[in-house]
Amino acid sequence: MISEVQSGAIDGNHHHLSGGTEVTLSDRSHERSVNPTLTLAVVVASVFAYKGLESILSPALPLIQESLGATEAQIAWVITGVLLTGAVATPLIGRLSDIRDKKTILLAVLAIVAAGTAVSGLSNSILMLTCGQLLQGVGLAVVPLAFGIIRDTQTEARIKSGNGSVIAFIYAGTAFALVGSGLLVSVLPWRWLFSVPFAIITIIFIAAWRLIPSCPPANHGRVDYTGATFLGSGMAVILIGITKAPEWGWLSIEFGATVLICVALLTTFVALELRSSEPLIDVRLLATRPLAVSCLVYLLCGFATNALFLAVPMLVQQPTDTGFGLGASEFTTSLLLLPLGLAGAVVAPLTGWLDLRVGGRTTMLAGVILAGASFILLLTANGHFLMVMGATILIGASGGITLTQAMNTVALTSPVSRIGAFSGLAFVVKAVGGTLGVQLSGSILTTGTSTAAPTWASFTIVFVMGISVTALVALSCLLLPRRATTTSMQESEPLVDTRASTD
Repeated sequence: MISEVQSGAIDGNHHHLSGGTEVTLSDRSHERSVNPTLTLAVVVASVFAYKGLESILSPALPLIQESLGATEAQIAWVITGVLLTGAVATPLIGRLSDIRDKKTILLAVLAIVAAGTAVSGLSNSILMLTCGQLLQGVGLAVVPLAFGIIRDTQTEARIKSGNGSVIAFIYAGTAFALVGSGLLVSVLPWRWLFSVPFAIITIIFIAAWRLIPSCPPANHGRVDYTGATFLGSGMAVILIGITKAPEWGWLSIEFGATVLICVALLTTFVALELRSSEPLIDVRLLATRPLAVSCLVYLLCGFATNALFLAVPMLVQQPTDTGFGLGASEFTTSLLLLPLGLAGAVVAPLTGWLDLRVGGRTTMLAGVILAGASFILLLTANGHFLMVMGATILIGASGGITLTQAMNTVALTSPVSRIGAFSGLAFVVKAVGGTLGVQLSGSILTTGTSTAAPTWASFTIVFVMGISVTALVALSCLLLPRRATTTSMQESEPLVDTRASTD
């Protein structure tokens, strides 16, 4: 029966055989003696560990910057490196998981992340630390991999609860890492921040090797390495340009040239993807209005969250005599950032309830507006602890609502057979938004500084930029179908009427 299942075409959570017999993935799992509870625990732990590792450096960024003698733009690469690699690696690994065994791919990803963690922990320069972060960025793919393995090994009912667990542990990992990093660097050198994640990832690797079953591919094909090269090159060029902009000048010929080169590379990438029968990222998907809006929301969420991960530690650790700094320690900084993870974990499960009462479009718009309110609070905080904490709570709540609602939009407006492609595109867009948010913020905080410390004028530009991006995305939310509320109430399903997805 297993061979029959593997030869069938995948459609949603079932395998349909040529003779009309339907075999669920649950049947397939039981026949392979899978322990679905242990499998779910391992993949959720993988997501928890990686998302914690992704966030663990934020409270210690000023300390690391001073230790390595880096500028704000250079230290931004510590976060940017993870996001840049993730933006390119996620669709690549997503495609590999479609044509290779998902267990093997997960083990390879965990091994690369462990290597990157070791390099970062041993680094003695900003370049070495950035290289370690670039390797760690491959781990962003554990999130779509986790969804894929859950879909292959769990029953239909447990797929829904399993996906919810992944989202909850994304925020839980962030919260745990923010508090843990603040405590750790208060008593030990910052390089120890990588020792605990390295040990955890090693344990998860062994558990995945022993407990996760083989998840063979449903089809075969090729990987668009050419597309990945153009996408990665285009992103790298513009990020290097943004990093050097404070030195070159934002209106300089050099910066203008990097923008033109980036546009040329990304235009070539889009042209290649449109012509490819097996594209790395199917850009045609953006022709569907709700999905295009969802991608813009993912862009905002990545941009806002990661910009604040860089700007808030820089802001609160400035001396109090500046008039806007809090003179905070690394541990205090971690406590200020902690509500971001907690708010996201609490609010995300409530999104469906909110959607049923006010409708999908209003729910999405509310989440976006919370992001704008966060930047406004920071703009008017003037060194007040509670206002800064309020801003982190708002940005966490915004992420919990917008990420959940946008993923629901993707699930309900895309064909069942294309959900993976849509989801992969959304994660890439979020990584791109985060990359630009971090690097632009780092460069702006560097521009015009006569000393090592950024000025309030630079922080103001960052926060106004966040408000402007939020306003544009909020306007795009108005393009979502008006019938969303009626449909979701009648059919007891969240979000938009799928019949309106092509208007």
